[in-house]
Amino acid sequence: MQLRKHQREFKDIIDRIKSGSDIRHIYLHVTPGGGKSAIPIISGELVKTGLADAICWIVPRLTLAYQAETNFADPFFREMLGHNLSIRSSTNETNPCRGQHGFVTTYQAIGVDDKKTALRDFDRKRYILILDEFHHCEEKGVWHKAIDPLVERAQYVIFMTGTLSRGDGKKIAWTPYRNYGEKFLPALSGENVVKYNRSDALGERAILPLRFSLYDGHIEYEKTTGETVSGSLSDQYKDTGDAIYTALNTDFADQLLQEGLDHWGNYRKRHNRSKVIVVTANIAHGKTILGKVKSWGFLAKIAASDDRAAQKTLKEFKTGNLDILVCIAMAYEGFDCKPLTHVIALTHIRSVPWIEQMVARSVRIDPYAGPYETQAGYIFAPDDPLFRRVVDQIKKEQNQLATDSETKGKNTNNGNGEKEQDVIPIGGSITGHREILFGYGDTLSESVIITISDQERALREKIFKHVREFSFRNYYNPKRINAEIKGYAQKPRSDMTLKELRSLLLYVESVYPLDRKSEPMAGISHARGKDKRVPTQATLWKM
Repeated sequence: MQLRKHQREFKDIIDRIKSGSDIRHIYLHVTPGGGKSAIPIISGELVKTGLADAICWIVPRLTLAYQAETNFADPFFREMLGHNLSIRSSTNETNPCRGQHGFVTTYQAIGVDDKKTALRDFDRKRYILILDEFHHCEEKGVWHKAIDPLVERAQYVIFMTGTLSRGDGKKIAWTPYRNYGEKFLPALSGENVVKYNRSDALGERAILPLRFSLYDGHIEYEKTTGETVSGSLSDQYKDTGDAIYTALNTDFADQLLQEGLDHWGNYRKRHNRSKVIVVTANIAHGKTILGKVKSWGFLAKIAASDDRAAQKTLKEFKTGNLDILVCIAMAYEGFDCKPLTHVIALTHIRSVPWIEQMVARSVRIDPYAGPYETQAGYIFAPDDPLFRRVVDQIKKEQNQLATDSETKGKNTNNGNGEKEQDVIPIGGSITGHREILFGYGDTLSESVIITISDQERALREKIFKHVREFSFRNYYNPKRINAEIKGYAQKPRSDMTLKELRSLLLYVESVYPLDRKSEPMAGISHARGKDKRVPTQATLWKM
């Protein structure tokens, strides 16, 4: 079995260390689902050759600790990597390795380890410390302070993550940053850095492509002021949080759930191992959805917390006859279930890292489900501006073209629900949906004729929406931006040729960027403020 690109590059670094390199810290930014599980096993070469004594693998949750332990015992990895290493789960136990080659624990366990059991063992042994999804550690935060002594004492430290950003926008511990205008972004580079993005993974057929089915609908709600708001979910740029809340608490959610389950049922006729997760807003919402699924005649269970009961349910979902799992914040980051093909997103969370991790649960390749070309990950979600923004970012990172005329995502107000919504949902129903497929790198599977006027109309719409988004983010009146654009073009867009519209779109995206990476230009309205209209912290609404 051939190693993947990031695994080969990591092994090369390990080989250099074995040959005398003084590299001590190694960073891996691997797209979710790309396969970080083999990295700790490969690092075990340093134990075999006597350069280290043991492995300590720290993960975000207990369920992943069990999964990490299982990976070391997996016959697939033993054959592929030719190893006989073993680790055990340990929660602040004395002598955590206990005759094995290492142990796995959680950030939470280290954070409450008042007796410093792990730290004392680090004083006795030369450890390889592996921090999995280390973006969970906020710079100068509680976990950073608790784990930093281990980092200082470790012989080698391996920092791994699938999302090199935090939902709350704060800095990640142990990560170098660079100033980009008004923003500080992670800046990993050098011989000790391994990167593996979606394009890399798709090129090696290490993950499956994604197909998004985004559903629009009519929603109506009443504000506490007595004002009634109604309209299409996809057009709710200003009050997206209220609109999503309404959609999740009306018939819209039931209809979206039914659409996803119907598609999954048809898919199972070809792939009978297929499984589906339904991600809900909170425990109360999850129980409601679970009751709905059961009332339709399906066998389903819920995993709502990181306790033993939830771990048992997750294990049944992975290896047993349980095919439908309703969850809140359990089965997403790092959760590996190869038959999982469908994700139905009935959650209000719109943090890009969180959504990336959630949808990535469906990109695992199932070796028993037939040829690669017949498999895909299917995501069913609301067609609100915030979710479209996440989809657009995933598409850009994947560096592939979508096969429809997808509009760019929009920046709006808080869709994360940091406080209880002050609206009363009146009604909501699905009115249409769009399918977005990217990952194959090809065109539509059937012949579609797109006229010149269609292309012009699409370009004008893109320019219009880009201007509206830029204006909203930076507190400008769109009329001002449109006037500047017209002054540059010297003619209205309705009079422009296809070539001129294409050139104008490139100009608008360059001069009025949404990522705020541009130098101020004379006579041009530049990005201003701190772009804080949409907090990215992933928090739950109180229902």
